[in-house]
Amino acid sequence: MLALADCDGRALPVERPAPQVSRAVLAALQGSALGLEFDESNFLCLRHKDAVHVVCVSRQAAQRGASDSLPRQRTVLGAVATRTQGEEGYRVDHLLLAEPVAGLACSVHVMVQQRSGEIVMAGWGELAHGQLLFHLHAVDRPGAVPLAVAGCLGSGRLDITHAAAAMPPAMH
Repeated sequence: MLALADCDGRALPVERPAPQVSRAVLAALQGSALGLEFDESNFLCLRHKDAVHVVCVSRQAAQRGASDSLPRQRTVLGAVATRTQGEEGYRVDHLLLAEPVAGLACSVHVMVQQRSGEIVMAGWGELAHGQLLFHLHAVDRPGAVPLAVAGCLGSGRLDITHAAAAMPPAMH
């Protein structure tokens, strides 16, 4: 995973999307054939450089008690819809996943995976009091930017408590 030095990290703004953004993202999600239902109250925008990334947790993953099944089976928690400056609409290129950690009943691996299968962010989640507390880092790969995201999924909602990015080291 890529390290994000605290002194070099730049906080990313996290906000609820405007209604027109939510409608555009819902349209992209419906066209993505994921088979999940989404509620725009569980959308959060992260802005980085010239792109807007909308984190979309599914209704199934946000409902009370949903975290109880995470230690037993791989679960699609939702998706990320992205729009880069100059693009007309949002595209759904990434899935949010959780899978059990063998031998640890209260821990799960949490990942952001491209629809092609490549893992772009990975981390851990801890289950406590019906909530999933998670922390993700960008996976080291060509062109990846050091990025860290932490948050909580539970009580029917998604909260991102920390999001930061840094510039990759200069090429020599």
